[in-house]
Amino acid sequence: MILDRIEKLPFYEHVIPFAGKIAEAFATDNPANAPCEVREKEYAVKPDEKRRFEVHFHTIDLMIAKEGAEVIHICSMECVTPAEALAGGADGRKMDGGPCGTPAELHAGWFCAIFPGEAHMVGGKLHGEDGSISKWVVKVPCTAEFACNDKET
Repeated sequence: MILDRIEKLPFYEHVIPFAGKIAEAFATDNPANAPCEVREKEYAVKPDEKRRFEVHFHTIDLMIAKEGAEVIHICSMECVTPAEALAGGADGRKMDGGPCGTPAELHAGWFCAIFPGEAHMVGGKLHGEDGSISKWVVKVPCTAEFACNDKET
């Protein structure tokens, strides 16, 4: 996991493919200019019992916050229990388990890169308070050295 300010994203090009181009697309608020899939998300943060972990095996989840904030719990996928595969054949699966691992705070103007094998639970309340977040979730294909295998297959 990498957590840093958005203006520093291009410096991570050696571990996050297309980091510079993604940063440029974000700066102009033009997801069509990003070289990989961008999902624009906006949601209210939730209590822990309404959140779930997921893990990916071949993609980096690059989350870039536009407005608001959330807590993302991150741990090794070995710390949580494998559950169903993601819908539509997407890379990854849901994982069961309560919040554990490292709680990372994602604030507007910051990014969080979550690598294959790192289970992550998004949408947590910051300091227990209600709120919301607006962000990009960029699905960055990772290089072979970062990929991992699904323990269920």
